[in-house]
Amino acid sequence: MHTIGSSCCRRGVSTIIGVIIFVGIMFTAVIPMILVMKQADTLHEIRKFELERSDDEREGENIHVYVFNDTDTSESLTLRVENWGGFSVKIVRIWINDTYHILDNFNVPPPNSLERELTDFTAEPETLYFIKVDTDRGNMFFTESGSIYCDEYGNWEPGFFTIYFTISANHPAGFYDVEVRQGDEMGDLECPIFQIKKRGLESADDFCDVRASGTYHVKITKGSLVIYNDCVTIPWPNGPRSTKVRV
Repeated sequence: MHTIGSSCCRRGVSTIIGVIIFVGIMFTAVIPMILVMKQADTLHEIRKFELERSDDEREGENIHVYVFNDTDTSESLTLRVENWGGFSVKIVRIWINDTYHILDNFNVPPPNSLERELTDFTAEPETLYFIKVDTDRGNMFFTESGSIYCDEYGNWEPGFFTIYFTISANHPAGFYDVEVRQGDEMGDLECPIFQIKKRGLESADDFCDVRASGTYHVKITKGSLVIYNDCVTIPWPNGPRSTKVRV
């Protein structure tokens, strides 16, 4: 009887120890792992929500950019940004041809506008300038006032009429052919066909100068695929000296 009682006691102790070890493993390994996985799922959902909101805000940016000479006697240019969207827009840099300048404290809340004199920019005589701005959300906007020309005496004059092209990251990378004709589709070829190259997931931007305001037919293709085929209008003198095509 004593031997049987001792065996039962040992088995009972072993069972208790096993349960304790199992519970210890649950609390030290399994449960923390489950909590970490739940935390990772929560962080993923938060990050997904933040990215979706960021994309919505980027798509919702709607600004109009103008660069002009304020007076006949002033040698500097003035940058004006009008915010027509629903979000505050921060301009982080301005591109003057192929050179950019960092802009500090240039935040434009809707539905306001903000101007800044470009005092750190020195123009070269007899030079045509194309100007665009970048926002902190990664959007790029060309000036709707078109290009601007500095003559041999340092005076500013309106440059060419301009059609700007933007191919978004929604389209695959590669070469795109852009054809511009004055008037409708049967009009004369206004400028030669040229190519835009998209790299990775970035947007591709380019422009085409034309000789006069009015209506132009624009056709953008990638191989045999037509992604844009419509008319645009440069409304000068009743509007900007440029127009935009975004696809």
